[in-house]
Amino acid sequence: MLMSDREPSWLDARPSLRVSWLQWCNLWRRWPFAAATATGALLMFGVLGRIGAVGHLIERAASAPRMVLAVATVIATTLVLRHRRRVASQWPLHWLAPLPHDLAVATRAAAAALTVWFAVAAEIALVSGLAHVPAWVTVRLLVCGSAGVVFGVLLAAVLSMRGMTHGESEPPRSRFAAVRRSGVAMAWLGSLRPLGAWPLAETRYRDRPSIRARSLILLLLAVPMGTSGGVALAAATGWLLALHLLNLLLSLVRSAFSAARWLGPTPLRPVHFAVALSHQILIAQILGCAALSVIVYVALGAVAAREALALSGLWVSAAGTVGAGMCVLALRSRSIAASVMHRGWQ
Repeated sequence: MLMSDREPSWLDARPSLRVSWLQWCNLWRRWPFAAATATGALLMFGVLGRIGAVGHLIERAASAPRMVLAVATVIATTLVLRHRRRVASQWPLHWLAPLPHDLAVATRAAAAALTVWFAVAAEIALVSGLAHVPAWVTVRLLVCGSAGVVFGVLLAAVLSMRGMTHGESEPPRSRFAAVRRSGVAMAWLGSLRPLGAWPLAETRYRDRPSIRARSLILLLLAVPMGTSGGVALAAATGWLLALHLLNLLLSLVRSAFSAARWLGPTPLRPVHFAVALSHQILIAQILGCAALSVIVYVALGAVAAREALALSGLWVSAAGTVGAGMCVLALRSRSIAASVMHRGWQ
């Protein structure tokens, strides 16, 4: 049968999906250990279920469905708006842009939130199983989270149709980097220490007040009536700190691939690269976890603070391990640092 006689498939009408599929296949072919690394990271975070405080936290979250719904809605809305803004600005320059009948921008933006939710739902199911949490608690948590993701996608679509996402003028990224004056002698000394400012600048960009203000609106609406102002303020501050800790990790991963591509011609060792890029982020993670533990102690007492300290230690260890691993991976694959793995963290 000739090629022209073949019935067009569903992927033939959507070239961006076919290209994404080929990129992921190439990813597994060039990095055969990527699947084992992803499985190991999933199991490493799943070990949190063996801690009694984690099971108690899951049950407490399932007992507050409004809070879970609001948090999932805020995260999904933020992911969709950010991905839609990036696709709308970069897609006209893509080599597939002239082709007709491709996926809409809204569909590509929603795919990012759905992909993240599938991974989070699998992790929640794994942690809940290891924590021996009742099945109805896990199902309730997953249903509330799924509903929040759907509401977040719909809310992002409404905001995009009203033009709220295109009316903003984002400041240049360089304004979020701390510029330090150096002497003439220091300008000629090569050092890797300034690399640590890259992920911090990326975190400042992700933690813009215009973005965080939207997430606080839905969070405060989910606070039950009659809650004291101190508890509401502690909840809002803890929410901002938790998002800051997550953005620190995401910024480190994204900066690792950009820095590896920039330093590609240099004979840089992976350990030196990982330490230089992640040492400031690790310090910021420790300080953020300490501040979050203090807030938990003031709002919920000493017992909850001890649980928060244990979870903070696990988070810092997991974030440091994942960040260092991604730095080493980025430096080993510096020639294709702008690959599908790098774009997936943007």
